[in-house]
Amino acid sequence: MQGSSHILERRIVTIGGGSGGFIVNRGLNRYPGRPTAICTVFDSGGSTGKLRDEFGSLPQGDIRRCILALANDEYDTLREIFSHRFQGNGSGLSEHNVGNVLLLAAEQLWGPIEGIRRISRLLDAHGEVLPISIDHATLVAELSDGSSLEGEGAIDTRGYNDTRTIVRVSLQPSALICREAAEAIQKADLIVLGPGDLYTSIIPNLLVEGAAEAIHDSSARVIYVANIMTKYAETRDFSVADFVETLFAYGIGRDCLDAVLVNSGVIPKKLLQAYQAKEKAFPVVFDAGAEERVRLRSEKIVCADFLSKPGLVQDLIRHDSTLLARHILDL
Repeated sequence: MQGSSHILERRIVTIGGGSGGFIVNRGLNRYPGRPTAICTVFDSGGSTGKLRDEFGSLPQGDIRRCILALANDEYDTLREIFSHRFQGNGSGLSEHNVGNVLLLAAEQLWGPIEGIRRISRLLDAHGEVLPISIDHATLVAELSDGSSLEGEGAIDTRGYNDTRTIVRVSLQPSALICREAAEAIQKADLIVLGPGDLYTSIIPNLLVEGAAEAIHDSSARVIYVANIMTKYAETRDFSVADFVETLFAYGIGRDCLDAVLVNSGVIPKKLLQAYQAKEKAFPVVFDAGAEERVRLRSEKIVCADFLSKPGLVQDLIRHDSTLLARHILDL
């Protein structure tokens, strides 16, 4: 890897959400530099959805995760409190997350962007977290039987007996990219898409008006981190090529990616069987046919063992955040 002084000069922007957004930003946080994490804000489930419906606030879930990913490791107590979820029977705070409530208070006091910045400073976050938009919109999915579902939660948590597939997703009403996010993308040296749920964490950012244009206007290299496993409700039977081609179908502002990162690590058979039985999740295919299709859309393919070994010990299939960040910076 190149010298740390050069890393400090790099303006890295990550675009995504969910646990994937946490993983990639957590890894980058271990290296010099201050990445900018741009999050989707169209979540409608859980604590985030309740606060959005009651107070009209931005959904805080992905913003909270990215702030935690970039937070100072020495602030253990603050990080633990920030992650705490209230318990209670029928209480107004029941099931709400302290971080979500703090972000709501900060938004009401200082507005969405400044509120996020002040909470980030509270945890000494080594970077900036921005919403892709401050407009209120709902993610809508059209399914293979002609029906539609509204809300990220409804789309993402469909039962395993629901065999319908997603035909397309959209935002209703439309949303405009916020100025700060557009400027960060345009000034970036490196833009990282993924990993994360394709239709509910990655693509919603591309649906925002001005997002693809900002990527187009940037001189940054654009990298996509492919998921390790499929997700039944969204991407069952998908190969890496299917993920990449779907991104281009929604428009990423480029004709070609600079690199696609693909896991080549071998998942233990017993763990694979557990995922298949519990979640109907399978490894994302990257065979010769998928590789040929990806090469039509990417200048480079990086295959490496990205599996988190501590995760495997806990029976979890996850990217290793440090290895992922190292390969991203090597590019």
